[in-house]
Amino acid sequence: MDASLQTGYIQLMKVANQSRRKRKVNWRSDSFSLSNAKTYLGRLMEKAGKGQTVYIMRGERRFILQVVPPVDPIPIRPAGYFANCYSREEIQEQNCLAKASIIRPAAEGKGEK
Repeated sequence: MDASLQTGYIQLMKVANQSRRKRKVNWRSDSFSLSNAKTYLGRLMEKAGKGQTVYIMRGERRFILQVVPPVDPIPIRPAGYFANCYSREEIQEQNCLAKASIIRPAAEGKGEK
């Protein structure tokens, strides 16, 4: 074997730093950082779905994750539902007032020079 290959220096192999492990999330806590909340959003939603309070922290601000009850749909009213609410005179009066309240644009060529 060539002697020049044996006389070189030995460079040690770098070993991966073991301190880069992800920190474990404390699931018993009620507040989580935004980065942890983004990572574990599904689990936090399950926790909030069980009725537990979940806070998401972003700097000094705190947000709450909670279940929102479903909104009842607006019922469809049948035709003529409001037919007996107003008299013809009241309807005509309201229509006249509505027409009078419209601001109409000035006619072109009149009054402007």
